[in-house]
Amino acid sequence: MEEHLSTQQVGWVLGRSPGTVREMIQDGEIEAFRIVDGYRIPKAEVLRLARERIEAEAGRKLSARDLERLIDELIATNQASLDAAP
Repeated sequence: MEEHLSTQQVGWVLGRSPGTVREMIQDGEIEAFRIVDGYRIPKAEVLRLARERIEAEAGRKLSARDLERLIDELIATNQASLDAAP
């Protein structure tokens, strides 16, 4: 997992659009820092958000290692779909 993720990548993790992720950042719900073309969300923040979502929706806990692996797979799958789109 990268040290900082884009709003699109975090959107994939949360099941939200990049625009919604930006709104959550602006509302202070997600910790991020501003860059020229958008925001970057630190890895620790993404892990926190993913853990909260999984525990709330699935009612289960994952180790940090399993959580990172799950996020990596999710991002890779979504990126491959984008790359394959005409």
